Amino acid sequence: MNVAVIGIGRIGLPLALTIATRGHHVTGCDIDTHLVQRITRAENPLPDEPGLDELLARTIAQGTFRATTDTQAGVASADVVLFAVRVDVDAEGRADLTHLLAAAETVAHALKPGALCIFDTTLPVGTTRRILAPRLQAGGRRLGHDLHVAFSPERLYMGRVLSDLTRYPKIVGGVDPEGGRLAAQFYRQTFGGEVIQLSSAEAAELSKLAEGAYRDLNIALANELAMVADVHGLDIAEIIRAANSQPYSHIHIPGTGVGGHCIPVYPRFLMQGEGPSALSALGRAINDSMPAYVVRRLAALLGGLQNKRVLILGLTFRPDIAVTYHTNAVDLLRELQALGAHVQGHDPLLSPEGIASLGFQIAPEPLAGYHAAIVHSYHRSYTHLDWARLAPIVVDARNALDRTTIEAAGVRYLGVGRPPTPQPHPNP
Repeated sequence: MNVAVIGIGRIGLPLALTIATRGHHVTGCDIDTHLVQRITRAENPLPDEPGLDELLARTIAQGTFRATTDTQAGVASADVVLFAVRVDVDAEGRADLTHLLAAAETVAHALKPGALCIFDTTLPVGTTRRILAPRLQAGGRRLGHDLHVAFSPERLYMGRVLSDLTRYPKIVGGVDPEGGRLAAQFYRQTFGGEVIQLSSAEAAELSKLAEGAYRDLNIALANELAMVADVHGLDIAEIIRAANSQPYSHIHIPGTGVGGHCIPVYPRFLMQGEGPSALSALGRAINDSMPAYVVRRLAALLGGLQNKRVLILGLTFRPDIAVTYHTNAVDLLRELQALGAHVQGHDPLLSPEGIASLGFQIAPEPLAGYHAAIVHSYHRSYTHLDWARLAPIVVDARNALDRTTIEAAGVRYLGVGRPPTPQPHPNP
């Protein structure tokens, strides 16, 4: 079978290479010339995805995978076309379909008769049928006759994409009935795991939004409980452990909001007006407020932040993954500067240009002499930091640190919903 994957980034490349190892010929299409050139040379652009190096080298050598910027030529002989183009939100918080629409319009006139097109991404409910399928039909194909369209949400976690492809059931839903059946059959052949075929593309779209909204709301609940714990001087970590000992309770970990290209984005697809979304909007508001809340707590401990030197460690949206989409480190920077702090940023996964592009002044080595340090993403390389040299107060923005280690170094600890280490009394 010939398969084309449109968009060979964080999701599309692992998808394409996995399919290429299952006896299919795969063409990866992307408008990024530099990316395509690197992949053609078998240079892995995603070194933080375990196993991808070997898969890329093997499929390139075997000739089962190739990359191109000529998308129309890439899909001309494809039996199946997967769209793995990332969808973000625009300035008004609505789904930005710009790149996905361009991709659909590009391939519409190049599709072979009978092609199956699958949108393997996340979309507002109804987008596949109302907006994307008509773009494909503009190429002269008739839906349900010589064109089949389905939607299948990605259910993958950055840093373990290859293993996640078969870890969870694959969800599919067709715009036309045959499209759903063919998509389910395709994923059973290529991934070999469980496939759940839903009644429609809309059902599949909403299933993914349900996953994202659940996680965002769960984190919002954890954050609200953390703020209650702060009022009473309690430790939210102890409280959540106790609550989650009951099998129906699955409270997540509080922190300074939610970053990445998934959880802070997908609830907004529910907030576009296609249905009630008051709860999703409330969850977003709570999580978006957390950077300011934590900065205010730090300011209270320091007696204000005017002219205080603050270091933010780990600028990516989560540990050990070099991705900065919607990172809360930027929100922390904004809130700290609003209170007069002098802020520097450090991240071993990012280039100096990458750090500067986020608006940070780059922290010089060695890291020392700050009034406070905020650990935003606790990369593995930070486990050996000299906390005592770094700052007298360390803020655990994700409740990921071992507070006893921090306190053993003579440093005050402050977590989200966790009591700060008491101020040591001067010797009489």
